[in-house]
Amino acid sequence: FEIVNRVFLVTAAAIVGVGLLWFHSPRHATKPEVAGAFPAEQINAQPVLSHAEILRSWGNPASLPDHFARHGRDFGARNADEYALLAYQFLHRATVEPYRAKIDNQRVLRIYDPRTGSFGAYNSDGTTKTFFKPGRAGYFDRQPGREIDLRNLP
Repeated sequence: FEIVNRVFLVTAAAIVGVGLLWFHSPRHATKPEVAGAFPAEQINAQPVLSHAEILRSWGNPASLPDHFARHGRDFGARNADEYALLAYQFLHRATVEPYRAKIDNQRVLRIYDPRTGSFGAYNSDGTTKTFFKPGRAGYFDRQPGREIDLRNLP
């Protein structure tokens, strides 16, 4: 029985490890998948969120259509769900990528990727406030809050 448990744990750990490596590979790190956007056989290991889950990831779901209309093309998003999913993935990538981040007194988190010019702001509950590419030098530097490194949080 102990050998079976050990084999199971080693197998499970290997599957999780391979999945994480694949998920964070450059080819898959920026390719969003939205439930219903593609036939099931084309969905990869990216987080697949339902429409309801995507709406819950956006701080004010009523503002999502407007944000998508104004900023969706910044990221090549095909629809509002895909745009919200990209914002969700951006937040989660910030814990492993060298993005700049600030947090203010209201616990609003602002994240900036200098390589792509992408900027996201997130409420204290982790929901998205906005996601866009400012296109102006110094935009992130003018944001309130103290700079933090999301890769080194406990």
